[in-house]
Amino acid sequence: MATNLDNERAFDDAFFQHNLPQYYRAILKQFRKVTHSFVTFNLAFLTLFITELFLFFFFLPFLSKSAVFAFALGGLFLTCFSYFVLLFYYQAKKPEQLVQLKNQFIQSCRQAISLPPGEAQHHLSIAEALSKLSTYLHDFEWNFYNVPKILGFFSKTISRFSAYCYGEDVYNMKLFLLQAAVDEHLKQIRVTPTDLEVHASLANTYVALSKIYQGPDMEEKYKVTARLAIEEFSILSNYAPNDPWVHEQLAAGYRDLEMPEEEMREMETLLNLRSNDKEILYLLGSLYFKQGMNAKGLQVYEELRKANFKKAEDLIGSYGTLS
Repeated sequence: MATNLDNERAFDDAFFQHNLPQYYRAILKQFRKVTHSFVTFNLAFLTLFITELFLFFFFLPFLSKSAVFAFALGGLFLTCFSYFVLLFYYQAKKPEQLVQLKNQFIQSCRQAISLPPGEAQHHLSIAEALSKLSTYLHDFEWNFYNVPKILGFFSKTISRFSAYCYGEDVYNMKLFLLQAAVDEHLKQIRVTPTDLEVHASLANTYVALSKIYQGPDMEEKYKVTARLAIEEFSILSNYAPNDPWVHEQLAAGYRDLEMPEEEMREMETLLNLRSNDKEILYLLGSLYFKQGMNAKGLQVYEELRKANFKKAEDLIGSYGTLS
């Protein structure tokens, strides 16, 4: 069982990889434009309402005639009514715009791939591009505004304002991208059902998606996604129990899912397969100390010290530091 895509399925993706950065930039630029327009809309109406309210109270002593007073008050109500009507429209339209951006990115990727849909590697390449684009959105909501150095004192306040305004949009965009990446993986698996590289990539996508669902109101979705990731890890283990690459993927996945016992089990298996790899032994010793298994951790330290491994003293420095 191969852990990498078979040679006969390989394709020259130089053109695809060359064009990906410009696709990323184009989508992120349009994403900024879409989300900026919604914030600008809210700020414009807020400014208008505050201005009208100020003028209303400023000229209130002069609004002696009931007709003029009613007209001014009606203007305030009209502004509020117009705002809420347009707000509901934009709130319904914005998710559609984000989905369109996601579809536009996928279409651009498809046109740059030499293989047609349904062929091996086609869907996996798109899935990896979608996952990478989602990583570019990490903490993106904090950096919508470039703060001049002269205003550095207000940088934290502006960053918080940016996160408040754009946090939900960034969250939804990452969610759409990762869900689309899962769909592309599933399409690829129907073409190459026993390709371990595809299953490993799908497992990592499920892990990333589970992090999106980490929240008080998303517990059920988190559990389902994490369970799907673990199932993909099980497939890897069943098909290639003696492949070090597989256990590296499993350990990394369990680490991301914050499952230390499973991670230790995979690291121990990996050490059995690569008994002379001191780096693996060092990582396993760190895990032992983090989980309070100090006896095993000290055994690892002694072995590394006798082997004159340069990180041995770093390892003992983590003694007593529970994760």
